[in-house]
Amino acid sequence: MSRLLVVGAGPIGAAATSAALDDGVVAAVAGVVDPDGAARIRLGEMYDAPMYASTVEVPPAKEGDRALVAISPKVEVVAPEILRLLSLGYDVVSTCEELAWPPRHMWNALHTAARSHRRVIVMTGVNPGFVMDRLPLLATSACRNVKSVTVSRRIDSSARRESYIAKTGRGLTAAEWDAAVAAGTVGHRGLVPSARLLAHSLSWPNRDVTETLDAIEHGDLVSGFRQHVTLRAGERTIDLDFVVDWGLPEPGDRIVVDGDPPLHLEVPGGYHGDLGASAQIVMALRRCTELEPSFYRPTDLPLRFG
Repeated sequence: MSRLLVVGAGPIGAAATSAALDDGVVAAVAGVVDPDGAARIRLGEMYDAPMYASTVEVPPAKEGDRALVAISPKVEVVAPEILRLLSLGYDVVSTCEELAWPPRHMWNALHTAARSHRRVIVMTGVNPGFVMDRLPLLATSACRNVKSVTVSRRIDSSARRESYIAKTGRGLTAAEWDAAVAAGTVGHRGLVPSARLLAHSLSWPNRDVTETLDAIEHGDLVSGFRQHVTLRAGERTIDLDFVVDWGLPEPGDRIVVDGDPPLHLEVPGGYHGDLGASAQIVMALRRCTELEPSFYRPTDLPLRFG
């Protein structure tokens, strides 16, 4: 009987837990880990599960147990937690954005630990994890002579949860925006990892990467931002454009592949971030039992049809 250890009892962790139980991917919640006592108690009591303030308190896994780590977008915060969970016998799925393309020494540590403990690590999510890397990669597989890949994502933040809106900088003055950019509390961390993943999977060199982050202002206050990443591999390019704004008209996702033949895909309204995250997490939790021990980034996962 497989169980799920939830590390991070926020909205994503809670929604993914419910989805994994509803879909029969896990049979029970092995425990809830969160330093936030209120969030920990809320989710722990919902599933009558043991509660822990830290992974240091977590007992060893039983056969088939898996852990979801959804606590931070920063790899330096998440990696030590994953290493500890591997040593306790858990397969690990994480939504950490920077884990999609971690520093080489961190990748080596995670890969080595997964192999030595005979466990699986899977990084998954919507972006990175699907919209701007895995889905475009699938699109390029239908073309020859790919010259460029352009992906744009437009999000209306008024339809998103409060914690997401805070990352858009809504309500900040220009000076507060500049300070938030310097502190790394606004903007999206996943664009450069997605560009590098896509280039790596296409066997393109990916050293030449530029990124811009600009506020969108209505009146004297910030309402959102536009972030753009360009990766150049000789004459071939990858462009990822991410726009999020309050009340943004015509939200949606678009993928354009310049190849033979050219390919243009659109998702009107956009792939839903929160619902999509739960779907991607459940998929990754299910695949844990089918994968060889290793560390898997989104584009490392084999596609399966039927």
